[in-house]
Amino acid sequence: MKIIAAEHQGFCYGVKRAVAMAQECIGMEGNIHTLGPIIHNPQVVKRFSDKGIEVVNDLSSVDDESTVIIRSHGVGPDIYAKAQTKKLTVVDATCPHVKKAQQAAYELLQDGFAVVIVGEKHHPEVKSILEWSNNQGIVVETVEEAMRLPLIPKLGVVVQTTFSGEVFQTIVNVLQTKCNEMQIRRTICTATDLRQQSALDIAAKVDVMLVIGGKNSANTSRLAQLCHDAGSRVYHIETAAELRVEDFSGVETVGITAGASTPDWLIEEVYQKMQEFNQLLDNEVIKLEQGSIVKGKIVGIRKDEVFVDIGYKGEGSISLAELAYPAPENAAEVVSEGQIIDVLVLDLESNDGIKLSKVKADAIVAWDVLEEALENKKQVEAKVLEVVNGGLKVSVLGIHGFVPASQVELRFVEDLSPFKGQTLTFQPIEVDRIKKRVILSRKVILQEQRRILEEETFSKLAVGQIVSGTVRRIVDFGAFIDIGGIDGLVHISDLSWHRVKSPQEIVALGDQVKVLILKIDNEAKKISLSLKEVGRDPWLDLIEQYSVGAIVKGKVTKITKFGAFIELVPGIEGLVHMSELSDERVNKVEDVVAVGQEVTVKILEISKENKRISLSISKAQQDAERVEYQSYLDKQEGTGSTIGDKLGHLFKKFE
Repeated sequence: MKIIAAEHQGFCYGVKRAVAMAQECIGMEGNIHTLGPIIHNPQVVKRFSDKGIEVVNDLSSVDDESTVIIRSHGVGPDIYAKAQTKKLTVVDATCPHVKKAQQAAYELLQDGFAVVIVGEKHHPEVKSILEWSNNQGIVVETVEEAMRLPLIPKLGVVVQTTFSGEVFQTIVNVLQTKCNEMQIRRTICTATDLRQQSALDIAAKVDVMLVIGGKNSANTSRLAQLCHDAGSRVYHIETAAELRVEDFSGVETVGITAGASTPDWLIEEVYQKMQEFNQLLDNEVIKLEQGSIVKGKIVGIRKDEVFVDIGYKGEGSISLAELAYPAPENAAEVVSEGQIIDVLVLDLESNDGIKLSKVKADAIVAWDVLEEALENKKQVEAKVLEVVNGGLKVSVLGIHGFVPASQVELRFVEDLSPFKGQTLTFQPIEVDRIKKRVILSRKVILQEQRRILEEETFSKLAVGQIVSGTVRRIVDFGAFIDIGGIDGLVHISDLSWHRVKSPQEIVALGDQVKVLILKIDNEAKKISLSLKEVGRDPWLDLIEQYSVGAIVKGKVTKITKFGAFIELVPGIEGLVHMSELSDERVNKVEDVVAVGQEVTVKILEISKENKRISLSISKAQQDAERVEYQSYLDKQEGTGSTIGDKLGHLFKKFE
């Protein structure tokens, strides 16, 4: 009977975090309680109860100044207020993904949206999200319920973190017909999708599927249902004690998965129990023949020989030459007593007993492993032996393989020498046993990791959010910023409040910066960012030193058909319209001013909203002449002069 364990199973991040936080509370002074079961697993809850952490369902039964642990499903805002009133020490173990869903519901409500919570009505997580929507949210669990909703102008949608992604999308499709405007916060945890997909992949291949987890756990029950729908016989169990050997008679393959609230020790108990069933159901004496590969247990080690129990009449032996390549000086260097290994039967009738080979078995098994890894897109470890023409030569499971230079990293790497000697994870992309050829790729693994990271990062981002990032790439039109595994673009116009000729004037590769998210395109996986919007526009500070009517100096920076732009100080420019260049008629702006020329202007208007300043050269000249004439008049007062005194000479020539 073959047993296959799901790649993604057991504790998710939120549950693991909650259990760890509760564990740290053991031994604290005073009474310690969890508000509701810490997670949906009775075995874990009992373990904590045995260590003094009791479950309560209401804060009214908690003594003042006690410690209360908020479970991973979260609570509403009124619970925090009550806890503060009772002077309780609160250990908040709410899953970060649930916190995000709660915050999304609160923000959507504040923005005037009718909040729809997609999830199970009686699930504690959904109840907590509902409370964060001021209990005004509408809980929708099925497509039918969504279809019964009336037309609502603005809908904001959040979802239970462990809800089925497929069902959620179907409900969203219905909700889109029920509103004029919709905002969707897809708060399903990525780990939930991975766990469900991993279980489905196995369920389609096995005769029986074991789903381990609390009967009261929604996500575990959903796993069981998904596996059943995939066509597998399913047993939903909480512990290994529920297993019966007769249920597996004649079964060839068994799959094992577990819900997000199932601890590793429960999964291990089930796995060990199934191994015991394997021995009970398959207790025939092993039939050996030359050339067969079997598993054996090392029962003795000499310097030049290893003895292996393969369940036959007697023990088999492995020489140093058949133990490893290259042959070690001492067998103890490569194996240890009690170790389980694969061996190839070389000779059953030798005078020296049964002769076995680990080297040849490893090679055969390695090809099997590599072919399976190729078919199922599994990963293998390989050590980089040397850099060769066009890529890397590696050792994978004792077989030589090749990694093309284009498959080493996400982007082409010119110098591959730093990889020499490293043991890395690869995925086979070509395996040919006959030609003894293995081609591996690290790039496909990195691409998948980036895809998962992108999905997770995109789910956390929102327009208007300020995030930290690192400058990864600079191009003529802007800079690409890494904001958690994905790159966003800061266009050159969003790098600074003043004009920038080149992005290098503002940023350099490796700079740590804070940026504002301007736009998110989930389909194209593109994010538009702004560096300048993080800080206040310096123009607004600089303009405070100027006022309408002031006479100032500036430099002509640009000439257009309709006027000239004047820089008052770096960062502050104003426009002198053609009509304000001179009192006389102007045909061309160049006839009056030239780029680089210093001029005196009068400020006619300042528009802070539009960041525009209107200037005038002619009015500045008029004001200057007016001041000069007034000064002249002031000097003439009290001198006794008359108009005749000043202009009399004009009449003398007529006498």
